[in-house]
Amino acid sequence: MSADSAAGSHPHVPAVADRRGLTALGAVSIALVLGLAGATFDVVTGSGLRLVFAVCFVVGCVLAALLVHQEDLTTAVLMPPLVYVVLAFVGGALDPVGSSGSFLTQQALEMANALVLGAPVLLTATGLALAVAVVRSLSARGHSQG
Repeated sequence: MSADSAAGSHPHVPAVADRRGLTALGAVSIALVLGLAGATFDVVTGSGLRLVFAVCFVVGCVLAALLVHQEDLTTAVLMPPLVYVVLAFVGGALDPVGSSGSFLTQQALEMANALVLGAPVLLTATGLALAVAVVRSLSARGHSQG
């Protein structure tokens, strides 16, 4: 059964893909799932978000930009920072090593740490998603004019 027919038979279930590629929801899902897989691995094998998370997150964002519908390219460029914040929050909540204090204090410190130390990962993912979106947009314009 295709995603089109699945979405048609269940109108309350949003489609994540169709013949044209991923919807905006599908693109966000790809980045979240791959990033979550990397975050889980890093938290289980040590403390904090590290290399596996970074690679999975960047790959997820680039795949999302490559596979999303042409009209949803803006979503692919805007989503990396939002997805990163969600994953940093989840990673901080799952990490058993934390500072003393309330849960909110620990989460605030983990988020600040992830944003400061993870800035290169976040900027790389956003920059590569932007580059893919620009290339895809220019390519689509070239095909429509020619």
